[in-house]
Parts: sequence; C-alpha cells; structure tokens
Amino acid sequence: MKWKRLWHYEFWPFWIFYFPAYIYYFYLAIKSRRWVYFSVLNPCMKFGGAFLSSKQHYLKTIPDLWKPITMLVSDLDDFESIKKQLEGMKLNFPLIVKPDMGERGKNVEKLDSLNELKTYLSTINQSVLIQEYIDYPIELGILFYWDTNRAPQISSIGTKDFCKLIGDGTRTLKTLVNANHRIAHRKSILENRFKTQWNQIIPKGEAVLVEPIGNHNRGTTFLDARHHYSKEMLEWVVSCVQHLPGFDYGRVDLKIENWNSFKTKTGIKILEINGVNSEPIHIYDPNFSIWNAYKAIFKHMHIIYQLSRQKLNNQSQTLTLFEFISGARMVLNEKRASQISYT
Repeated sequence: MKWKRLWHYEFWPFWIFYFPAYIYYFYLAIKSRRWVYFSVLNPCMKFGGAFLSSKQHYLKTIPDLWKPITMLVSDLDDFESIKKQLEGMKLNFPLIVKPDMGERGKNVEKLDSLNELKTYLSTINQSVLIQEYIDYPIELGILFYWDTNRAPQISSIGTKDFCKLIGDGTRTLKTLVNANHRIAHRKSILENRFKTQWNQIIPKGEAVLVEPIGNHNRGTTFLDARHHYSKEMLEWVVSCVQHLPGFDYGRVDLKIENWNSFKTKTGIKILEINGVNSEPIHIYDPNFSIWNAYKAIFKHMHIIYQLSRQKLNNQSQTLTLFEFISGARMVLNEKRASQISYT
C-alpha cells in the first residue's frame, strides 16, 4: 500500500510537493521588490490570510443564514461554563471542533459526546471554535478572486468524496482498512475509533463512513468539480465575500444540499474562508497529472502577484519582512503548544 501513496503527489509531504513553488515565490518576490508582497491583499485577514488568521473574526461578518451556529471558546478550563453556553446556543451533538487559527485541517474533529469534547479541550492549548455539524452531502471549496479589473472570478472548484468502506460479506473492517491505500496508514487510530466493529465482518453492500473530516491525509478523495461552475454559483460567492471588507483572494469552504442550492440560495453553509494561503484543491484529483497541478499552482501564485502589484502601485503597504518573520515564529510556537493526540 505504501508504494501507492508514494506514487501520487497528493500524499507527499507538503514541503516536498511545494518545493518548486518556493523557487517561483522567490522569483516573484524579487520581481515585486517586496518579500511579503502578498500581505497587501485581504486587509480583512491577518497577514492576508497567509497564517494566524482568526476564522471567527471574519465568519462573524457573514449572515447567519449561511454559516453553522458557532461558539468561540477561549477559556478551555471552564468546562461547566462551556456546557451552559452549548445549551444556551442550542448546540447539540455531534459537533465540529477546530482551532480558531488552525491550518490545513489540523486538529479538526467531529465529536459525539460531552466526554469527547472534554478530552479534546484538555489536550489543545489555543482558542477553539465549536460548530453545529452540517450533514449536507456535498462539501466543496471554491477559489474566488477579484481580478485587476475588479471583475469576479472563480478559478477552482473541488469537491470532497469522504472515505467509505463497502463490506463484501467476507472481510472484517480491519482487513478492509489494511487494503485501502488512503487510510491504511491510520489503522491504529481507526482501530481505537471502531473498537466494536474492528474484527467484525462487514455485511455485503454495507457502507462504513471511516472519516467525516474532509482532509485527504485522512482518506478523503478530492475531485475536480470545475464542470459544476455556474453563473448562480459566481453570483452567490460574490454576495458572500461582499460581507468581508477588502477581501481580494481566497477559498470559500462550504457544504450544500445539492447543486441547485446556488440557484435557490438555500441549503448552503460556509465552514470557513481562507486567504492567500488557499490552494486550488481540484489539483488533488487522482486523475490530475503533477504537471497540470504545478501549472495550476503557478497560475494562482501569479494571480496573487498581479493583484498585489496593482495594490502596491496604488501606494498600499505590505508588512515588513521582520513583521512576517515574527508572525511565522508565533505560528510555530502555537503549533508546538497545540500538538494533540486526540486522533
């Protein structure tokens, strides 16, 4: 199974896959004469959304109709107060929990009980968002930006196919996990999660949802969904980001009831909005070649460069390199302090 993960770039360590992009970034930085040229974008987000951007800070400006009920928890030790807040906001299990300033799906979990929530909060050391679980069947990421003519553009649409194992009536859940190259590396975690089913034979045709969190390192398959682009989708995204003053570029991650939701403007819930660190997630489609993936990455890096250059020409100011490095150190310290073993 390991050779299959080595063969496809979606499973490579981030720094290895993005190594050519780092070289291109240095070229763009020299060309712009600003090491952190991108920080001029998205003034509504800290560091342009490159990192350390509070999800709650910008989600609160989005209309309630389009987002899950969300609670920000800063005092992780006062669990009795947290329980009362959950009751007051009518937040019922299952719930989604995530760091307010997390990245790449790190430490995002679906929890089913107060005991699980208490365990999670006891092992993380930063502010957390507790969200209503949205069970809409389609989860996607839409990468949007205003071009240099201030025309709205969607450049990437990716959907997430959550990992399900289908029973064949002969193999146990353990055997099915070991035979799946997407999740075999997580068998120790899954064994603990599915204790009662682990050594049981899964009936033929029965589906077991292995991972409800949309992260390809947890078994989720990302698919290119650009063919679902529609005028109604673009109009809805525009109406959404207009609630974020100064938003220039980023990805809206959301769930929808069906592909008609953008037309009816119902059955849509925003999970989070990312800034200049947003990836065009359609590149992780298993049928996408690595050359096309790099082509898409460089294209989006160039878009960020063009948008930044336009703002710089209009006398906007970037962060200094010192400010950026200081922020990066804060990120590393946050990550070291918040390493958890829940999953």
